[in-house]
Amino acid sequence: MEIRQLRYFVNAAHALNFTEAARLSNVAQSTLSQQIKQLEMELGVPLFHRTGKHVSLSAEGLIFLEDAKRILNDARQGLQRLADLGELREGSVSLGIASGLGLSELLAETLTIYNKAYPHIRFKISQVAAPLLPEKLRQHELDLALTFTPHTLEESILVEPLFDTPLCAIVSEQHTLAALPTVSIRELIRHPLVLPSQDLQIRQHMDAAALSLGLILHPTVQIDDLSHIVYMVRRGRWVSILPDAASRAVKGVVRIPIEERAATLHTSVLTLEKNYQGKAVREFLRLMHNTADLLLKTRNND
Repeated sequence: MEIRQLRYFVNAAHALNFTEAARLSNVAQSTLSQQIKQLEMELGVPLFHRTGKHVSLSAEGLIFLEDAKRILNDARQGLQRLADLGELREGSVSLGIASGLGLSELLAETLTIYNKAYPHIRFKISQVAAPLLPEKLRQHELDLALTFTPHTLEESILVEPLFDTPLCAIVSEQHTLAALPTVSIRELIRHPLVLPSQDLQIRQHMDAAALSLGLILHPTVQIDDLSHIVYMVRRGRWVSILPDAASRAVKGVVRIPIEERAATLHTSVLTLEKNYQGKAVREFLRLMHNTADLLLKTRNND
């Protein structure tokens, strides 16, 4: 049994298509098929059912899949430990961000500092629905995730507080509310609202904050993408509510603190328990915490 055979098998099990699995594995389809067949012969069981061009996992393949992924992850961590014995010159970080979290300023600042120090480290950043992040960490699709602090602890997931950020109203510089030092949620709902959609956790926090005051948010427009919300606000008519951290670096809008204390978000870093974090990931975490502390101090001094 060879590591490459396990990698071919896992790719085929996920794709359920040998052509696509060969593309993911960067080998010819004939090579992938031959190696998987050889693995099956060595194990003495069929890993796939083959019907023409269609394949599906056998009962034995389904059981073996978890073992194969564990072996591959152990090998990956072993290689990472060896690589970390030297200087941090190359590597990669896979980062997941909860949809709607909006940490553009924090990420941009952290990545800029990081790249100056370690220009050959590559990053892959994905926006993911917050409830899906823990499973993606367990499947080793992500090294770490940034999200709203979960209310309940997930099995095998470590939660490390990052910082708190209040919700704030954002309006255009020409809007009638722009001159106010603070604004209440009750005042905001009198204006045309454009808000994140209800399936995003950020919106659920907004709804909870409003409900605690006996109010219900009825936005005229709901959008998944925060950048589109900001674009509409800049047009002059629309009012929105976003995390302060998501709107601090935005030009052409005014941030107005919301009076109600309930409108505060807690953000955290999620990592996989008992999983070796490479030097590249650990250094990113260190810089991100430092940057978050600096931005928080700057915000408090505004």
